[in-house]
Amino acid sequence: MFAATVTQESLASAIESLLASLPVSLDSLAPIEPTPKLPTTEAEVSALIDHTLLAPNATLDQIAAVCEEAKQYRTATVCVNSSMIPYVSQHLSGTSVQPISVIGFPFGSSNTPSKVLEARLACEQGAREIDMVNNIGLLRSGKYLEVYNDILAVADECRSHSAKLKVILETAMLTKAEIATASYLACLAGANFVKTSTGYGGPGATKEDVRLMYEVAKRKDLGWNGNEKEVKASGGIRNLETVHVMVKNGATRVGASGTKAIVEQIRSGVAAAPAAAGSNY
Repeated sequence: MFAATVTQESLASAIESLLASLPVSLDSLAPIEPTPKLPTTEAEVSALIDHTLLAPNATLDQIAAVCEEAKQYRTATVCVNSSMIPYVSQHLSGTSVQPISVIGFPFGSSNTPSKVLEARLACEQGAREIDMVNNIGLLRSGKYLEVYNDILAVADECRSHSAKLKVILETAMLTKAEIATASYLACLAGANFVKTSTGYGGPGATKEDVRLMYEVAKRKDLGWNGNEKEVKASGGIRNLETVHVMVKNGATRVGASGTKAIVEQIRSGVAAAPAAAGSNY
């Protein structure tokens, strides 16, 4: 996509400028405008959810149950490990719920050709979205071109299958500068979404990290159209209050294994309580 013109030096320079342009404190930012519409109905909330089961010991019966829940609640997707995609695709056939495969999960440290092959097989077996894990070690080592090319290769593979790509940053392992840098590299390389967490690398999504990712993804002066980039919050999202916090801070998709509890909260008529400032869910 940009491989002919991108170099380590050009990326380092762009990242330096990006970091200098970001606010010192996200607390100083005004609320997002226009104000995101908070989902309140069962249909609105379910449409934001990637219903997730990524446990390595999940059985086929458990995978089938998750698919049935997703169909019942009409979630956006079902997110599973790549080996489970053939089963999920079969269970969801004929429904609006889309299969997602994670790639390079959960560490992101596998080599690029293996990520590309895993993405290719998943798409051929029915995945409509791919959630790949960023190479965290290379990012933290300042190997920006290698990180960019890793994402670019998977993004190109996804495009060839008309599949969307999300890049999991694993925000709990990163500094604020590294979160902004990873968001920049992912968006520049062609990701459709940047995503907070695997659920296996420490605390999950925080409103501060989601807002920082949004502030980078929405930009239109860094080599992409900010209207086309989105943020997925994942990790620790277990109730409607948390969904609202993430949406207020720029998330348009959330990953949750506790979808049933969130939907039942709506069905029971229990209103979402305001979240405490600085809450880390």
